[in-house]
Parts: sequence; C-alpha cells; structure tokens
Amino acid sequence: MTLLTAPPDTPADKQALRRRIRRARMALPAAYRAAAMRDIARHASRLLRRGKRIGGYLAAGSELDLFVLLNEALRRGAEVYLPQIPARGRRLWFTRLGAADRWYRHPRYRIVEYDGPRLRAERLDVLFVPLLGVDDDGYRMGQGGGFYDSTLAFRRRRAARGKPLLVGVAFDCQRVARVPREAWDVRLDYLLTESGLRRLPLRRAGDAVLIRVDEK
Repeated sequence: MTLLTAPPDTPADKQALRRRIRRARMALPAAYRAAAMRDIARHASRLLRRGKRIGGYLAAGSELDLFVLLNEALRRGAEVYLPQIPARGRRLWFTRLGAADRWYRHPRYRIVEYDGPRLRAERLDVLFVPLLGVDDDGYRMGQGGGFYDSTLAFRRRRAARGKPLLVGVAFDCQRVARVPREAWDVRLDYLLTESGLRRLPLRRAGDAVLIRVDEK
C-alpha cells in the first residue's frame, strides 16, 4: 500500500493533509465500510475481555464505526465507556454505557453522548481512539480540537506504557508516511484497521508488527 506523504510541519500543510485524508475516507463505499466494521471487531477480539473497562467512541461523519466492536465487548462481559465533553476545559470524561435510554446531544457541539457513571481515561484498561491520520511511529493526527491531547497528557509523563492501552482506529487509507508532530503528542500503543491489529514501536520507527486474527 502506498502511504500519503505529509508535507512540512506548518499549519497550512497540516490542514491540507487533513483534507486529503478526509476525501480518501469519504470515498470508501458503504459495503466496504460495513465489512471493515466487522473486520475490526474480529481483529480486536482478544482485547475485549470480561470485566475490562473498554473506552470507545461514537463515529462522526466518515469515521470507522465501532458499533459491532462495542457490542461484542458488551457480549463478552466488558464494561463499555463513551467520551463525554466536560463543561470546562478539554479533558474528556468517559461514561459507562448502560441499559437505560439516557442519550442526549451536547448543547454546543451537538454530538451524541451518554449520561452514565463517569471516570477518567487513566482508569480504563483499553481505549479505542478516533483519529484522522496515523503513521507507523504511533503518532496520530486528530480533528484539531485537542480533546484527546488534553485527555491523554498524563501518558507523556510515563517512561513506559501504562493504562489505558491506546488503540488508534482507522481505515487503511488514513495511514500516512509521517504525521506532523507537536510537543504534546502522545503515541499510540496499537493501530487497528480493517487489515489487522498492529503493535506500534516503543522507541524506534520501523519495527511495527502486524498481528493477524489467527495468531495466539
């Protein structure tokens, strides 16, 4: 697969790369998206364990939908948490999904959220992170709001991987040769696409390993 090449790290170039990735993602046929949704649930199955606290997201626009994955997590006895935008600041809460119909739209951003018991990202076991672009060094590029940068800032203070396990979720077409980087960026632990679950490097580029579904 040929990866998109990121231009020099300037705000204008970053916006241009965002537009290129969005166009590629939006061009994917509906049947391909539906198959990818099932594929990522299968690839991620070993992470969806009973009693684990699983953080996810509700897809917006052309994002890869986690509907099948999150339902599989619930079926296996995991707890599922969804992001909730705070009244102040950008550090997300995660609210536990329950049986009650407690959905609502955020008054400012108009995105769908769930009103349940909440906790911070630090207390999750696995967090499936939405993204726009990602490279094989584990750096992600988001929509530009800074919510996940603020939410995951605690990971920059840790010398090794810690909780939660950060799993970026994307279509293969969202992979780029190099994401423009900022000092506050937090690297992902894994990348989940329709092709498989890829462990990303701790320190070096170039040593990522693709984990197939049939591997133990």
